[in-house]
Amino acid sequence: MHLIPLYTHLVLLTLGNAFLVTLVAMTLKAQGAPTTQIGLVGSAFYLGMLGASFFADKMIRGLGHVRTLVLCCAGLTMGALALSWTDLMPAWFMLRMLAGMAAAIGFVAVESWVLGVAPLHRRSSAMARYMLVYYFSYGISQLFIDWIPVTSSLGFWLAAGLCALSVLPLIGARRPELSNESECAPASGKPPRADRALGLAGCLVAGMLLGGLYALMPIQLQQIARPEEMGLYMAWLILCGMAFQLPNGSLADRWGKRTMMVVQTLMVGLGCLLLWEFRTGWSLILAFSLLGAGAFTLYPTTMSYACGKMHGHALVKMTQKLMFAYSIGSLTGPMIAGILLEKHQFGLFLFIILLVAGWALWLLLVRLVLDKPLGNTA
Repeated sequence: MHLIPLYTHLVLLTLGNAFLVTLVAMTLKAQGAPTTQIGLVGSAFYLGMLGASFFADKMIRGLGHVRTLVLCCAGLTMGALALSWTDLMPAWFMLRMLAGMAAAIGFVAVESWVLGVAPLHRRSSAMARYMLVYYFSYGISQLFIDWIPVTSSLGFWLAAGLCALSVLPLIGARRPELSNESECAPASGKPPRADRALGLAGCLVAGMLLGGLYALMPIQLQQIARPEEMGLYMAWLILCGMAFQLPNGSLADRWGKRTMMVVQTLMVGLGCLLLWEFRTGWSLILAFSLLGAGAFTLYPTTMSYACGKMHGHALVKMTQKLMFAYSIGSLTGPMIAGILLEKHQFGLFLFIILLVAGWALWLLLVRLVLDKPLGNTA
């Protein structure tokens, strides 16, 4: 119950920020901007996320979680309003990069808050609820595109208003208590180096996977002759990712996080193989169910695994490192997948299969080196 104000803040902020991500691309397209410029402005947001991952923990340590989130909301609000005041492409690039910084710092603050107040044996379930709220808000935000004309400034005002309103729930939020222990002290609960490396690699893979799906799945669907059903299958993909969040969290707490990583890897790989070989009726529905459920749960599982039993500022710093790995994946995944898609009709599926195959080998290698049971959560 004590996280309800934080989740309310997350809903409002995601509604505004996620809507703005789509609105920027749609507005530039309506203005006749070249595709390369639209892609450049879009990548500026993730470039900002990458940059902020170097100093987010210092900002949270100095200001605290609540004041940091308020400052991020203010930055996103002003950035959304400023987009309606200028048409200069360099200005849009800078504004979207600053918005990416604010969003990344906000993610680190919220995720470390959620993990910090959750019991150690329920951290996967806590991350599952967080991701469920986030994906639900993200999906709802896309409906605004159909209601608001992209040629007016109303959309930017709406996004700014939602980001500003997200400050209000924080007034009643219970501040997380960050201990002042040394980050290298045993009390911080730092997991072994190999486990942290596995978590960082998992977040990198999750970023590459989700970045490729978001950016290129619509194009891949067009190439397999299903453009009229593109929106339906994209919605089903995200819906299945939402539906599996809570079961995944409970199973990860019960069976072990590494066990669920293996399950997610198998689901994603099998889903892509079905899409490659069978593209009719129920096989498509099953394939997208497996792909969505596996792909959208990998990030919270690897994050809760990498954080181990960390508390305090050590947890915030680890969350920042995981955000850095995810941002790198989000930037590189679409680039690599795009190259494969240009050369092969099913390039996106090939990219995902190769990606999860490499990830599966990494999981196997870690198990052999550490000589631990598959479900051990360190």
